[in-house]
Amino acid sequence: MTEHDKAKAWMARNNISVEQLAAMTGYGKRSVYWMLRGQSPPNATRAKPALIADWVWQRFEMACAGVDAQLKTGRTFKW
Repeated sequence: MTEHDKAKAWMARNNISVEQLAAMTGYGKRSVYWMLRGQSPPNATRAKPALIADWVWQRFEMACAGVDAQLKTGRTFKW
């Protein structure tokens, strides 16, 4: 199972939409959409989508881990 498949399955298990995940993590909806595709969008220097770098997945996974903890405990993180 790929990382983006794992992310989609986690979202489905927790009944989280793209919009909700974007709001809870601070990622934009477009970024979450592309993460769930497992690709970086085309840009000015790259005509086609590219695979997402491992460090980008790690950041996204850590943001989702924070959301998961919040869902399980009902507490939000405060400094």
